[in-house]
Amino acid sequence: MDYQVQLNNGQSINLTNAEFDAAAFTAILNDQKVNFVNIGGAIINKHIIVSVLPVTAIQSETQA
Repeated sequence: MDYQVQLNNGQSINLTNAEFDAAAFTAILNDQKVNFVNIGGAIINKHIIVSVLPVTAIQSETQA
């Protein structure tokens, strides 16, 4: 499935055909000892992530 990670600086990271385990990713984001996460090969500060959305949801919003 394709995802778009939206960041608080206005940028977004598009993940194509990503295997995404939402429960594991949520656990990493909630771990106080972790500051950075690997998203699509990019290492980013977890505190700048605004949302992670399936691309199909984004396309549905723009068509409505």
